[in-house]
Amino acid sequence: MERIDHDELKAIISNDAFSKYTHEQLFRDTKYYFESMKSMPFFGEETLGIYIDIYKELGEKDYSPALYELGLLYYNGESWLSPDYAVSFDYHQKSAALGNADAMFELYVYYATGIGTEIDAETATNWNLKSANAGSDRACYNMGTFYATGNNMPQDMEKAITWYDKASQLGNVRATETLGLMYRYGEGVPQDEAKAEAYEKLEDEQREAFLRQMDGM
Repeated sequence: MERIDHDELKAIISNDAFSKYTHEQLFRDTKYYFESMKSMPFFGEETLGIYIDIYKELGEKDYSPALYELGLLYYNGESWLSPDYAVSFDYHQKSAALGNADAMFELYVYYATGIGTEIDAETATNWNLKSANAGSDRACYNMGTFYATGNNMPQDMEKAITWYDKASQLGNVRATETLGLMYRYGEGVPQDEAKAEAYEKLEDEQREAFLRQMDGM
């Protein structure tokens, strides 16, 4: 699909012509330009601010990925934009309310560490569970760790394996590596060389896929 160029994106903001393209295409191309340009010192608010305005407009239209990106942006800040954890928290809340699993995971982190809100371990764990059920591989990995260690959940190795396996199926390399080691050395599960080798092979494939993805960015 042909990419929307910068001038056209600028015109979309100026003319409020968002109906010309799908939210998905606008978000995809806006993120591409923003990520490509933000590390270059000669681009600042005048240029990059256009993309943030598009994120905000898409957020107003309840497009959850844009709200999630705004949450990340206000956490990290930019050269002209100071981090604002309270604003970041608010954007992640709005995105999570629309079912965004990544935003739910960020709320877990924020409640667990007190970013933009008070520390609340119970609420943090609940958000991690919601994120896991919504398909976040990171949250599924955390659930496995919670059950394996007995932190935040009663220790239950069967449930730990179930969550680690779900995270692995979603592409989480750490979960795949963990399962391989557990079966290799019989840690918390019966030692099983065949399962260990299968997870180790999958781990190699996932790492190679990740490297290919990074090379293509």
